Amino acid sequence: MSRRILILLVLLAGCSGGTPPAGPASQAAQGTAISFDQATGVITVNPAINSKRKIGYGFPLGSVTVETLGHKEGELLFEYTHEVEGGYTVYLCRVPVSGPLVTIRLPKGGDTEPVTSFDMKDCKFVREGNVLLE
Repeated sequence: MSRRILILLVLLAGCSGGTPPAGPASQAAQGTAISFDQATGVITVNPAINSKRKIGYGFPLGSVTVETLGHKEGELLFEYTHEVEGGYTVYLCRVPVSGPLVTIRLPKGGDTEPVTSFDMKDCKFVREGNVLLE
């Protein structure tokens, strides 16, 4: 199996899985590091929980992946990956552990930009690429 096909299969598998919804996003995230509410299309990250966890979900034209890396100096570090039609960008983001829940609302219809509760300007660019060309 070629590397491109393998990468695409891994990406697709990661986008279709995840934890089942446990009610409203704010309630589901209280005791878990990351949750996803299928009814609203919202990924919620609880910055107070120090864990390493990764989830990804797809939307009509792409996907979003969030990987928590743990606490460092009073902040939760996480990687945020946004992919549209194979092209992806990875950012390293930091939020205070005492801050509010982080939310990422997946786009609907023909939209491609998720709505985040954190300012993307505060995140650091890590890398970009295209899963179809790697």
